[in-house]
Amino acid sequence: MAIAGLVITILGSTVVFVPQDIAYMGFTSAQLNAINPHLVPLIAHDRAGFGGGLASCGLAVLLILWKASPARALWQALLVSGLMGFGCAIGVHYPMGYLSFSHLAPAWAGAAIYAVGIVCLRPTVQ
Repeated sequence: MAIAGLVITILGSTVVFVPQDIAYMGFTSAQLNAINPHLVPLIAHDRAGFGGGLASCGLAVLLILWKASPARALWQALLVSGLMGFGCAIGVHYPMGYLSFSHLAPAWAGAAIYAVGIVCLRPTVQ
């Protein structure tokens, strides 16, 4: 999660758009700039902010798992936050019709890795 956030931050701060974005929107960066010169910087700011937030969440989960004692409440908090975070991040693409496999595959892979971790950390019934 932290690494994905850093990648998104770097891409959002430099190239802004990945090829899947251009295909989905049907506009190039230059065309968007011609419509309004503030659009591309706004989108770059949004991307960098999203990436930074994702990196922060990944770092928080890492530090919590590193230092916290295993407990049912910790597992439940991680389960709910993972469901909400990945559910929203992936789910928002479907109503918009932004369904590029190569764009969504990293998010689905991250969700799968997170799910494996949740299953492996699940508390045993005592």
